[in-house]
Amino acid sequence: MPRLADSPDYPLALSQADEARSDFAAIESDLRFVMSQLARLPTRAYLCRMLLLSTAGLWALLGAVALWLR
Repeated sequence: MPRLADSPDYPLALSQADEARSDFAAIESDLRFVMSQLARLPTRAYLCRMLLLSTAGLWALLGAVALWLR
């Protein structure tokens, strides 16, 4: 299989290949940043768990107040 640099269809100078390499590195860096930001987002399971705990806490508080006023 011929190398891409030897192909007449894609003539790249060494400076162009070097620029492409730095562009790919910049894109990879940006992609890693976006991936780290997405990893920090709360999941659906976490949100459901927090909703359930807050609802249970509210009902426990209302029950304690009802017993105290009784």
